[in-house]
Amino acid sequence: MAQSFLPLGGFYQFGYVTRDLDAAVVTLAEQFGVTRYRRKRSSEWMEAVHAWVGDSQIEVLQLGPGAPKMYHDYVPEAAGELRLQHLGRRVETLEDWRALEQAIAKGGFDTPMNASAIDGQLRAIYVDTRRLLGIYSEYVYFAGDALRIYDDVPRNDPAR
Repeated sequence: MAQSFLPLGGFYQFGYVTRDLDAAVVTLAEQFGVTRYRRKRSSEWMEAVHAWVGDSQIEVLQLGPGAPKMYHDYVPEAAGELRLQHLGRRVETLEDWRALEQAIAKGGFDTPMNASAIDGQLRAIYVDTRRLLGIYSEYVYFAGDALRIYDDVPRNDPAR
């Protein structure tokens, strides 16, 4: 039987949590040159900012009432600060997704969030890797219509 592992490849996203989204976008602009972003209410308990910087996506979340505890543990004290809560990794195929699910089960990892949308074309699972990595690992599978959910997220080139 082949050994199954949690994949560390497929990185695409830094996932941050903030106390104040308005102040966080000022920090991103003034300290890192990230001035173009998409701001969107992702759920009744979360508002998010997304921006591309090169091949990496920045996600910043501001929580509201009813947000899961897994996010609250990372909210910083100061308004303009951001705290890394997860790294996002893409899973390319359904076969790889099934292998990921087996690795999660085999490793005995908790998954505080596991969601599917757009008839399974979008799948996301948070794996509690805090004891090993200090943060959560988010794995996402995109297919069909879900491949376009970030098409409106602007690109930044802070080097200019």
